Amino acid sequence: MYKKDFPIFQNNPDLVFLDTGASSQKPQYVIDGVSEFISNSYANIHRWSYDISEKSEEYYDKSKELVWEFLNCKASEVIYTYNSTYGFNLIAQSLTNSNILQKWDTVLLWIWEHHANVLPRQVLAKQIGFDIQFTQIDDNYEIDREDFQKKCENPNLKIVSIWHVSNVTGKIYDIKKIKSYLRDDIFFMIDWSQSFPNFKIDVQDLWCDCFIFTWHKVMAYTGIWVVYLKKDWIKNLNPMISGGGAIKDVDISWYSLPRNSSKFEAGTPNIIWAVSLLKSLEYIKSIGWIETIRKHEQELVDYTLAKFEELSDKVKLIWPKTKDRVAVFSFFIPDHSNFNMIWEQFAEHNVAIRCGGHCAYPLHKNIDIPGTCRASAYLYNNKEDIDKFFEVLKQVVS
Repeated sequence: MYKKDFPIFQNNPDLVFLDTGASSQKPQYVIDGVSEFISNSYANIHRWSYDISEKSEEYYDKSKELVWEFLNCKASEVIYTYNSTYGFNLIAQSLTNSNILQKWDTVLLWIWEHHANVLPRQVLAKQIGFDIQFTQIDDNYEIDREDFQKKCENPNLKIVSIWHVSNVTGKIYDIKKIKSYLRDDIFFMIDWSQSFPNFKIDVQDLWCDCFIFTWHKVMAYTGIWVVYLKKDWIKNLNPMISGGGAIKDVDISWYSLPRNSSKFEAGTPNIIWAVSLLKSLEYIKSIGWIETIRKHEQELVDYTLAKFEELSDKVKLIWPKTKDRVAVFSFFIPDHSNFNMIWEQFAEHNVAIRCGGHCAYPLHKNIDIPGTCRASAYLYNNKEDIDKFFEVLKQVVS
């Protein structure tokens, strides 16, 4: 039904795209909207005195207004960054710059975290001397509650930073339950990257201090990422970098910073990509908001799980066959250790999946496999795509 909105499939009619977990395809509405903006209204924003600059800033501000509406938060709590790695570094270094995180403190992550969350902490831990711990998983790839609760009792614990949905298992985790284990003074941060394409977010209901999510997985262009940060933290944190557009006043011997989100957006912002964000939200709104995507995806989840069940003696999913998940399916074939060869066989049939460690090496090492193959479906996929995927998979296992 929705595939016709995406020109990539008209230009590649045999393509079966099952790699949305990495990045989504773009609808014609977004492509046309960005092209129209660049052709008619593009200019740098802030401190304008001419028409197209004013109009350009209107687009930029409107994109944030729709984000605020979508998240149910305050305008001053939204920060635009460039990608997840930048966003995690921004928050990690801002916390250390502000002496919130110091030597001998502890940061708690999960063993299945994305490298974008892990590496910024590891780099800073070497520099500053704080400790990083990882919550383990049980035999069903579920969080080890006893281990997590014990580590939360650590009086030196200052930060907990976790996925809401794993990019490997597709499992959805109960954020409120996790939050209930934490002291009020712990900085609680959520990676919403795999969640946001599938769920509408109400930050008033999340009970977190910060979350980060990408828009290129939600049909916008690459280069635009959103950080939600509670207003009190925005006021009190010192930013990772500073420069033009992120100051209140400057003299030769001193400077002062604003107490709003602009202090985290130094330099010329990614205006064009913010317009792509605006257009993607307008497109999602036109089809019935995110609930439409979630309903369509759940139909694909049910259909795909039934297909995997038929091959359960030959193909192993990384997460039990439950419906408490998004349409992300990581698997391995015990008799085929060379997952790159599997990837190539799918590519030969024009089926786009992803194989490897998925920027989650600690998880794969923990379960003692070198990597997995991952198929991830979205709005533009249908049952015919899933059937084609399993046609190739059956050829591989046979």
